Amino acid sequence: MSPPAADDGPDYDPDGPLRADPDAVAQWLEWETHANLAGFRTQADPVEVEVAWVPRDALEIHVLPGAPLEIVESFLRPDHVCFPRHPLNTDPTVAFFDAPVRERWTARFTSSRTLALPGPESGARLASLKLATDHPHRAFLQPEKTRLREEAVDAVAWVRVIDRIDRRLEPLEGVALVSEVLVVLVRDGESGFMVRDLRLFQDGHYYLPALSIPFVGPQIARSLGADFEALFGEHFAEAVGRAKARLFARYGLWYETPNPQNLLLQLDRDLRPTDTLVFRDVGDGECATDAFTATDEPWTRVTADLRPETETSFWAFGEAGRNSIAADTLSRWYARHDDAYFGELARWFPELASGPEVAPAARLDHWSRALRSDAAAPVIAAAFERFARR
Repeated sequence: MSPPAADDGPDYDPDGPLRADPDAVAQWLEWETHANLAGFRTQADPVEVEVAWVPRDALEIHVLPGAPLEIVESFLRPDHVCFPRHPLNTDPTVAFFDAPVRERWTARFTSSRTLALPGPESGARLASLKLATDHPHRAFLQPEKTRLREEAVDAVAWVRVIDRIDRRLEPLEGVALVSEVLVVLVRDGESGFMVRDLRLFQDGHYYLPALSIPFVGPQIARSLGADFEALFGEHFAEAVGRAKARLFARYGLWYETPNPQNLLLQLDRDLRPTDTLVFRDVGDGECATDAFTATDEPWTRVTADLRPETETSFWAFGEAGRNSIAADTLSRWYARHDDAYFGELARWFPELASGPEVAPAARLDHWSRALRSDAAAPVIAAAFERFARR
């Protein structure tokens, strides 16, 4: 995809002061709506979401592991389902486009077609809605965004696989998954909605969308007395490489689009990175193993070549106008990402690690071959035994 044109407006001067809202959820939303590419910026004020009431038998309903009861019950009522509609959609083929409005909810836009619900001031459990719409942003007509079924079905499958594996292995460190807890689809149709649990964002930490790094990263580095390239080279470039390898090793998945819209850095109250990286849009995962059919182990064999998707995680960092990150900095970040990615694979599967004679450019081929070799099966099993819950 091509990034929208960058805005050289006054809000995010690289040499300007750092401003942080003491309300961490409000700060996350402000970064989502303003500290990003111009085409993704949207209003920060609350918007109204129209809600129809739809009979349960018209819908496929998936309540997923870990779903908070108070979130689920706000959608699933005894005799109907509350079916929200995206405020920007103009496509009448989206299901229940003209259905009577029975409720009106307050929400906030983010930098994608997802809406945060409810507002941070409510004190309620935070969630988000991904809704079918032909306009994820006011200026972007994307008719394909009205079709949710494939992504929703993938998300349901992945959440269940992840839950199975998490019950087998010790807690995941350094990576948090913000995943769907409720998926509703129109029977035999493409329309529907997905509800994501955002309670993590209410834990007191700040959460910096990676798409905001070019816009507020320099100010954060300066406030910490740190060098911008060094700070985010360590706490983003290396962290995201390590995290993607860890997700592959643990769950057998790789993200098809691990781009900065899907990644967030956890920061402490001083805006210092904690080295926990947050992934959203689990439905963008692709399976490179037999994780969907394995039962006794998380997975037993690799069925596709690895895809670290290095440059995808830095998408548009160099195309943000005056906030653009220099090409030589990005090149060094790519290298740090890959070193961390392959280093994490070596931590999980040390017997398959490449020696110093393997050039950096050859590491991907080495690991794709090694993990599909006859020698891999006992190494994979041994890794899961080391990381098993005791």
